[in-house]
Amino acid sequence: MSIVVAVLLLAITGVLAFLTWRVTTHGEERLLDRQLAQVGSLLSTQAAVLQVQLADVGAVAVNTNANPGSFARFGATQLEQTGQSLSLWRVTDGRAEQLAVQGVDPVLPGNGSQALTALQPDGQLVILGILPGEPRRLAYGLMPAEGAGDLLVYAESPLPDGEPAPVDDASPLAGLDLALYLGTQADPDQLLQATAPTPIDGDPQRTAVPFGNTTVTVVGASDAPLSGPLAAALPWIVLGVGCALAVGAVTVVEFVSRRRALAEGLAAENDRLYRQQRGIAGTLQHALLPVLPELTGLEAAARYVAGVDELAVGGDWYDVIEVRPGCVVFVVGDVSGRGLPAATTMAALRFAVRAYLAEGHCIETVLAKLRCLLDIDTEHQFATVLLGQLDASAGRLRLVSAGHFGPMLVTGDGARLVDCPVSPPVGVPSPVPPTAVTVDVPGTATLLAFTDGAVERSGEVIDDGLDRLRSAAAAAAARPLPAMLDDLMSSLVDGGKKDDTVILAMRWTGAAPTRA
Repeated sequence: MSIVVAVLLLAITGVLAFLTWRVTTHGEERLLDRQLAQVGSLLSTQAAVLQVQLADVGAVAVNTNANPGSFARFGATQLEQTGQSLSLWRVTDGRAEQLAVQGVDPVLPGNGSQALTALQPDGQLVILGILPGEPRRLAYGLMPAEGAGDLLVYAESPLPDGEPAPVDDASPLAGLDLALYLGTQADPDQLLQATAPTPIDGDPQRTAVPFGNTTVTVVGASDAPLSGPLAAALPWIVLGVGCALAVGAVTVVEFVSRRRALAEGLAAENDRLYRQQRGIAGTLQHALLPVLPELTGLEAAARYVAGVDELAVGGDWYDVIEVRPGCVVFVVGDVSGRGLPAATTMAALRFAVRAYLAEGHCIETVLAKLRCLLDIDTEHQFATVLLGQLDASAGRLRLVSAGHFGPMLVTGDGARLVDCPVSPPVGVPSPVPPTAVTVDVPGTATLLAFTDGAVERSGEVIDDGLDRLRSAAAAAAARPLPAMLDDLMSSLVDGGKKDDTVILAMRWTGAAPTRA
């Protein structure tokens, strides 16, 4: 396992290092492309400047009828100091005649002034090539579009002697090795200028920039990472970190594998204990819940769903006791807390209700006696209890509540929550005895008593839960009672709830007695 982990991590490290190198290289190429694009923009600007300058000279010559004195105002001294030549020519019948010259004398292309006759009076800059000599010169000219079309401005600018030209550190071109060639090829004879020995070393890139009537090819490379030293070192950093992680992972896997047998033993023991505790909790919970009796003139069914913690017994309960045929007392309650204390209190209250009813007490007295069995200050528990007496033959329902919801009554007109006075929960002192409310019920109806797990959800007001129960009960009213409870449980119980849920249903329809 250690060898597999090491090989896998080293393979992943190699792939990541390669991808990092590719990304870094691609980034360097993109940055270099942008730098060369800036150089191209500078060249395009320079071409435009030369065209404007020659166009201005041509305009002056046209407007002064080629007056040499006006032409001389362009500064012969400055041109001579820079080694430049600027001359004015007139082209007549295919021959070029020099009218004036400023700066140094022109060299002219190989076929002399005849080369100037090829220019057209369109005001566009024309590059005539590089002239040999010491120094070499770039020859260019322009014929103004204005006037008779016979005047021509011709210029020659000296080129560097082949030595790399220095670049200022503040220049945007600092850090680049550049070479500019006239034309579309990197011909050494057509070299215009370079900032490093040619041909450019490294991994150069090139771009073509329009320059007058021709093209300048820019070849460039960077002698240092354009994205910074950290980006250049990133592949090596990834490789080093990956190797370190591989060594660490192998060490951890070796340690974990040695502890695996012990961990598996502990896991098996924990699983056995968990199953044992869950079995005990489930058995205890089902033992505490009653089996509903067969009733005369009534159909009863109940559903119980435990909260998410299956190891803790809950405190929700229900019970149905037949007083006489057609008349039953039912109870639904909820003890605070979970676990053995809640289950013990729930069992005590459930059996106490049965005992008090067996003595012949009414539901108000039963609830009053329950208050004597629990004290929140001593047991640190309380319980909500709903007691009801349903006389289906007389169509009468009596209810008494200790901090519990009233039941939901479902008829052909829909579902509604039955109002009943609510006294404090059992275990909480109450200055007045509980009061029962009597409600007339129709001959055919379904009564739903429930605990708070059916209507409470985290982050939601209780009225929304009651409305949800009311809608679900009305929608499932026509279903058989067990199916109706199954539908209610599936639509009301939240999968992430922590509280138990109880729904007790009773239906009187005059049908044969059943039990679910």
